[in-house]
Amino acid sequence: MRILIVGEGKSGTTALLRSVSSAFGDPDEVFEPADISTLDDNGPVVVKKLLHTWTDAETEVLDRFDKRIYIVRDVRDRLISHLLYDAYNRGPYMEADKQQQWLSLLERKADDPTQISFTRLLDVWWRLSGTDLMTTTFRIMSRGMAFNRLVGERFETIHYEDYVDGRVDALEAYLERSVKPGELRPDEHRVRRSKGHGAWRHWFVKGDVRTFRAMMSRPMIAHGYDHRDWTLAAQPTVERATSADYVRRLFANPGPINPESS
Repeated sequence: MRILIVGEGKSGTTALLRSVSSAFGDPDEVFEPADISTLDDNGPVVVKKLLHTWTDAETEVLDRFDKRIYIVRDVRDRLISHLLYDAYNRGPYMEADKQQQWLSLLERKADDPTQISFTRLLDVWWRLSGTDLMTTTFRIMSRGMAFNRLVGERFETIHYEDYVDGRVDALEAYLERSVKPGELRPDEHRVRRSKGHGAWRHWFVKGDVRTFRAMMSRPMIAHGYDHRDWTLAAQPTVERATSADYVRRLFANPGPINPESS
């Protein structure tokens, strides 16, 4: 069995890779190849491919795979995960005082989520790291809609939210296998933060809703999310363990720059 998993970074692709591999007896794995069209097409394999490296040539070889899975995630939650995980990518290039400024702001956000907007967090991160995640998010949303429009019908689309909640009946029916939660390897634990969803209801404030609603509606509709639901938590909670403390660990163990890493 040859299986292809495609998704954006921070959308559960690694955990899903482990789940699918386990379901099929741990065949060979190919982790984030630059071009699937160059892979050997013999033997069982599970391939994880990130969407930001997808090329037209790869569309031509989809039939080499028996099963194809496209995993999607609510763009609002994904943006939060991307912002926090970017410390892993940018840490080596940031002065210690800028890292501390960022950690202090995240701690203040955790202490009182309503006092600091998510838009402000994006602006400060841009100033401290030089990374404009708003522009990146526009590009990611456009790319996802284009991929879904062009080849989405050739994939089984699953939602990250269903996967982490254990609602995998449709996935199991497609694979004809029982699917268990994916176990990350020790060197992959950095990608795991909360294993939850709906954090945007706690991180966003009313001004953020006004900023993001229009720009995110089309990609939400395209991927099966309710674009009308922007209800914020009545008593928002942001835990330090999944915000400042998580980023502190990433700063302590940074990786190479990869702005759209998983």
